[in-house]
Amino acid sequence: MSRKWLSIAALIAAASLFLSLSSCAFNQHLVAIRVSPPGATFQGVGAQIQFTAIGTYIHPPETKDISSQVQWAIDSQNLATVTSSGFVTSLSICGSGNLTASLNAPPNFVSGSAFLTGSGIGTTACNQAALTVSVGGSGTVTSSPTGINCPGVCGSVFALDSTVTLSAAIGTGARSVMWTGCDSNTATTTCTIAMTGNRSVTATFQ
Repeated sequence: MSRKWLSIAALIAAASLFLSLSSCAFNQHLVAIRVSPPGATFQGVGAQIQFTAIGTYIHPPETKDISSQVQWAIDSQNLATVTSSGFVTSLSICGSGNLTASLNAPPNFVSGSAFLTGSGIGTTACNQAALTVSVGGSGTVTSSPTGINCPGVCGSVFALDSTVTLSAAIGTGARSVMWTGCDSNTATTTCTIAMTGNRSVTATFQ
C-alpha cells in the first residue's frame, strides 16, 4: 500500500477514535420515565399488581428498567400502598389516584405516572362508612341516626361525612361511662363521631 493510502487510513482511524472519545465524554442522561402498565382498576381490597418504571436515556441512547431506583408514591393514601420497588396493594375499591415514579437525575427531575381507580366508584358502598361500637360493663349505647343498639346491634353504616351521636344508658351497678374513639364528648353520656371513614368507638361502663 502506498504512503498516500496509509496516510488516509491513519486519518480515518484517528477521526473515528476522536468521535468515539467525544461521544463517551457525555454522561448518560435520563430524559423520560414510562410507568407500565399505564393504569389499573382494583376489583377488591387486597388486590396486588407489580408496576415497572422504564427509563429512556440519551448519550448513549438506552431504555431500561429503573423500578428499584425511582421514588414511588400514590397521591391517594386511602386507595392503595406502594413499596420501594413499585408493588401496589389495594386498600379500597372507592376512589382514584395517581401512581408516580420519579427520579432526580441532574440536570433534570424526571417522572412518569399511572392512573389507579377502584371498581366501586359511584356505588352506594363508596358513599358510606361503617361505625362499630364495643361495650364493656353494664349499659347500652344507641345511635342517632338510628342503626346501633349495643349490646345487640353494635355496628352499622352511615353516610360518608355525616355526624353520628352516640348516647349511653348506664346500667345497674355502674355510675359512669368512659368513651374511647369519639371526636367530642358533649356530656358524660354522649359523644359525636365524624364519619370521614370507617370508625370504631368503645364505651366502658364503670
